[in-house]
Amino acid sequence: MAKRRVSLTHRKQRSVLTDMLPFEVPPTFSNRGYYAFLRDNSIEIEKGQLRWICETANLDQTMRLLFGFTPTAVIATEVVNEWGKQKTRRSVPIGKCQMATIPFNFRVAHNLDGRTLSVVHPRNQVAVASFYATHSALIIYHTSVSEFSIRHPVSVSRYAYFKDKLHQDRLDAVAGVEEEDREYEQLGSYFVYRKYRNIHRFFESYKYHRSEKKYDAMVQIDVSKCFDSIYTHSLPWAVLGKDQTKFSLEESKGTFGGRFDALMQNLNHNETNGIVIGPEFSRIFAEIILQSIDAQLITQLAEGAKLTHKVDYEIFRYVDDFFVFYNQESTHLKIFETLQETLKSKKLSINTAKIKHYQKPIITEITIAKERISTLLNDEINPACVEEPLDDPFILPKQTLVCAINANRLIIRYKAALKEAGVTYGDLLNYTFAITENKIEKLFTAYLESGKSDRDRKRLSSTLLAIMEFSFFAYSASPKVNHTIRLCRMIAASVDFLHAQGLSYELKHLLFKYVHDNVMQQLEKNTMSVHREIESLYLLISLSQIGREYWLPVSVLLRHFLIEEEEGTGNYVRPSGFMNHFSITILLTYIKDKIRYAKLRGFVEAHVIVKLNYMKAHCPNDAETLIMLFDLIVCPYISNATKIAIGGTFGLDAASLSSVQSANDYWFTAWGDKFDLGKELDAKRSREVY
Repeated sequence: MAKRRVSLTHRKQRSVLTDMLPFEVPPTFSNRGYYAFLRDNSIEIEKGQLRWICETANLDQTMRLLFGFTPTAVIATEVVNEWGKQKTRRSVPIGKCQMATIPFNFRVAHNLDGRTLSVVHPRNQVAVASFYATHSALIIYHTSVSEFSIRHPVSVSRYAYFKDKLHQDRLDAVAGVEEEDREYEQLGSYFVYRKYRNIHRFFESYKYHRSEKKYDAMVQIDVSKCFDSIYTHSLPWAVLGKDQTKFSLEESKGTFGGRFDALMQNLNHNETNGIVIGPEFSRIFAEIILQSIDAQLITQLAEGAKLTHKVDYEIFRYVDDFFVFYNQESTHLKIFETLQETLKSKKLSINTAKIKHYQKPIITEITIAKERISTLLNDEINPACVEEPLDDPFILPKQTLVCAINANRLIIRYKAALKEAGVTYGDLLNYTFAITENKIEKLFTAYLESGKSDRDRKRLSSTLLAIMEFSFFAYSASPKVNHTIRLCRMIAASVDFLHAQGLSYELKHLLFKYVHDNVMQQLEKNTMSVHREIESLYLLISLSQIGREYWLPVSVLLRHFLIEEEEGTGNYVRPSGFMNHFSITILLTYIKDKIRYAKLRGFVEAHVIVKLNYMKAHCPNDAETLIMLFDLIVCPYISNATKIAIGGTFGLDAASLSSVQSANDYWFTAWGDKFDLGKELDAKRSREVY
């Protein structure tokens, strides 16, 4: 089917859908509901005013909660023309809103000490969207000054591409970062990017091979804790010049750089040291600073060391990784010294522990490993539908499924390939799972072309079981979020296919029981810790799709979420403190209104009331506090009494609570029939940028 191009309406709120959340948030969590609310009510920040369209005061209470303006703040009303119709616009000066907020931070596995990612406050997301819409041309200009950068915005996305009705239905789904001159089936980013969305594509590119022909060596240099170390005032310095900014401090605050600086401080509790990690807008902020470093570096090398770019050396930079090609060792040393000094002027530094040197042939360990693993998986997993020869020439030959996998042999060969290439599981697991996903899709296609005999059904089941055995083995060595998402996609696709093909309970049980046992093993191994929380939540949601026969015992859930049964009373307690929003909502999504989990659900309801009371008193402008309020008051699994108690914490009487509940049917967490695991996992397929 031919692709169909759909023009995108340039809504000011569009970046809320694409550029605000970390890739790693759980599958139940997104900005789709919030984006719909902003879009439907024309909520925006413009010329110092927070504005929205509403004929009556119905939205006022919701807007007060979202943007933190006081009950005494005067809401102005005027009649305006929008899309050819007269509508009532209401507005409040942005100065009356509490825009200095605390982001909702969560941890994921990354290297040895993990990484903190952030969901910024919903009100700040509107401010970022307004900044994007107003300054998109300046963003593109200031991220296009470097000769080194191989990942930066080049234009605002104007089109989405669809092949069929399914993709049209998923218009709001977030897909991958768009690349210049490339059609995407789903809109994935506010900007179109040049040129590589993944660094490994650079290693396989013509540019890389051309540089290897021209130069004898390459060194890879990493900026140490780049996002954690960025000084927000560095952006005005990068745009205006450090001296100009310092001598004209007040004037600089009204410039593009000064406003971007203030925006990043507001959404991060007024911090100037470090920026939030995860959202795409943080990468754009960092890219502007790094581009100024690129420009300064190329000038200093030309003037001070008489080194000419693309003659004496060539540099490519992907986010905060520099790839330096050179011939003379003296050239490499001069570049290193100059880069070190340039980074220091922006309060950044080189991570000397991660420097990697390569001589001809300039090929990384990962590239070697990818080649070996690709060959291995193509050899070991090769599903096909073939004609079965028959003795009688008058009988049409049968189509039969062929795919024999020896899981033990595959695992041993895989380990050997990694060992010989000198890489870790984590380095190649994303690539491995990408190929494995493709193999599963080919297996499904081959099965559909077969005669679907009993033998074919058994081969389908046993092949999927072998693939899962290999996948869980590899995953257990590096259970990071991106690997978990791919594993969950394979599980969801397999479960859906077996159900759709009507396989017998016995054949499905072989796979489902294996998945259940391995997920439970991962949950028991990685109890709710700060480094393994998100990964476990993905697995738990994935397990919930298998069927009622595989529901987890209450004891397993209690142990995983660090909930204990108090001696004597039998009451549930959590000595380790409050669960965070993701744990609470995923647990509620899993237990739903099932009778067997009634006591646990009662504990969760009491837990959230206490947590929100504490958070409202101690950190009222915290993103998690507001997100929890809006998600829980529309949750179908908790009682009305709990919702009333939650509303009371925020000063909402019954009428006000009802007004806020009616403002949107879902906000950030997709409850019940709003949630489709397969769709959410597919939406993440191409969003990874590292």
